[in-house]
Amino acid sequence: KSRKRKREKTQSGSGRRERNIMALTLLHLVVFVGVWVAAHSQPCAVNSICFAIDESGSVSQADFDKEKSAVVDVATRIQSIDTALGISPRFGAIAFDGNVQPVSPLTTSLSAFTTTVNGFSSRFGGDTRYAPALQACQSLLSGQTGVRVIVLLTDGAPSDATAATTAANAIKSTPNTFLVTVGVNLAASGKTLLQGLASGPEYFVDATSFVDLQQKTGDIVAAMCPPPVCPKTNFCRFSLTPGGIIVRKGGSFIVGVVGGSREASVRVGSSYIPISQWSPPGLAQHFSSSFFKTYSTVYPSMRSGVGYETAQQNQGNFLDMACVRLPFAAYQILDTNGNVISNINTNDPRDCVDFQVDFPTPYDTATQRG
Repeated sequence: KSRKRKREKTQSGSGRRERNIMALTLLHLVVFVGVWVAAHSQPCAVNSICFAIDESGSVSQADFDKEKSAVVDVATRIQSIDTALGISPRFGAIAFDGNVQPVSPLTTSLSAFTTTVNGFSSRFGGDTRYAPALQACQSLLSGQTGVRVIVLLTDGAPSDATAATTAANAIKSTPNTFLVTVGVNLAASGKTLLQGLASGPEYFVDATSFVDLQQKTGDIVAAMCPPPVCPKTNFCRFSLTPGGIIVRKGGSFIVGVVGGSREASVRVGSSYIPISQWSPPGLAQHFSSSFFKTYSTVYPSMRSGVGYETAQQNQGNFLDMACVRLPFAAYQILDTNGNVISNINTNDPRDCVDFQVDFPTPYDTATQRG
């Protein structure tokens, strides 16, 4: 998914705001599907990665070079993300067919890793066995701290499916260790096997060819850091339409302008932390308590959406796919003709909306009409 262009617009019931507030396209919790945006926008704290590169007889030299190129590109993308988070990732690689060859030891030097991988040319060209490759990568990452990821790239079904499943299960049972599998031009049965070996369906990447593999490096990075899916809760009494308009759950009344929003909270684990107190590793500047707020829409009129202040420094890196809860201080109830019949002031924490952030986004189309 390509990064969307930002557009700024400020509108409220009393006129334009002095502060830039960019409207927010929100992923409604009920209809959210796990679509991950551009790789560099999602914090991804991967500490150590081992790439298992297929060098079996079905892989030509030209395709092997494309495979190595994809590995280097993935490492480069992860390095960029981790650097922004203050992390120095370690990269290593092995090559496999029926046996295993070391390609690069673990190193924090991306340039050294790149040189070693690009310079690797020794190939056996035998059959394909996954288990030795998975075991070699697990051994390479043994003793490393933090999040560890093994990336298996292959164009063939293995001759050791049972042993490969055992090896994959051993990896997946190791805390903070994840297995990403990448299939190239595989038959349906091969894809099914790789999906089963991976840490989950979202950790599998399918490429139609080695040329396509070079275009899927962003997907591989995304598979290392699948987006969190905000849990559906019934805590908040209000929700957001797919168009970003605040409505009452169940439609018991028509919601007009929602004002006086209180400090938003960000879901961390099973708890919600006030956004001004949220301190994920690498965040360069804390969020203000008023970062998320309601705003009055242009169309439909007398309605409200959720907006945010302009992100400062690297704040935007941490917003994407965040689960946020925004409580209200006041809202209007309208009749069917759009007339205000009641103004409600509230301290009830359940007068709120839960949403998942898609950042950065242009203004909701609902605010662009009329």
